[in-house]
Amino acid sequence: MTVLIQSLLLASGGMLSIGSITIVILLLISDQGWRNGLAYTLGYVSGYTIIGVSVVWLGYSVAENRSGEPGYFSSILFITLGVLLLWLTLRNWWKPPSENKEPPRLFAILDKITPLKAFGFGALVTIINFKNLAIFLSAVSVSLLSDLPLPSKTIIVLLDVLVFCAPVILLVLIYLFFPRQADKILNWIKQTLDTHSRTIGIVAPLIFGLIFVIRGIAGIL
Repeated sequence: MTVLIQSLLLASGGMLSIGSITIVILLLISDQGWRNGLAYTLGYVSGYTIIGVSVVWLGYSVAENRSGEPGYFSSILFITLGVLLLWLTLRNWWKPPSENKEPPRLFAILDKITPLKAFGFGALVTIINFKNLAIFLSAVSVSLLSDLPLPSKTIIVLLDVLVFCAPVILLVLIYLFFPRQADKILNWIKQTLDTHSRTIGIVAPLIFGLIFVIRGIAGIL
């Protein structure tokens, strides 16, 4: 139970995925509506599911074929990810606030995108968004480094995916179940994120960066 709680707490960092939340909102309120939003979300969830399950299964296989005490690789990896997130914090802090919230190029891309391309885009984002990937892998690592059997680890990873992707999934559900109020609700969420995006972009990597560094150092000591 402790492993599950710790893993899900880290996975809740997905609520700070401002970029993906904004993209889904823009897709849902576009001419294509729910089709592209749903396709992006399916690609997003599928991407993290494949990454999480692959990491756990590969890690389990490697652990079974190794003898003796584990090395410092995982600790060094945590420290490296933590330092990179702290660097991202400083970069976001030093970068002056942008007056143009969404580049015109993004509008043009999302306006012409098809459901199939939206699915691929959602899957691609899981790989190229380093901050989100680092936070997700930190959640996966809790079960990966535990003594639980493989089926239990897999179930926890699937729950991690659900929690991590919950904000994006909820936006699509809002649109599907409350179509009349959806535009108003989604635009309010978008405006709120626009207002606080700089703060979230600084605080989120700072918190998780410190967690990674402390965890990595603790593993070495």
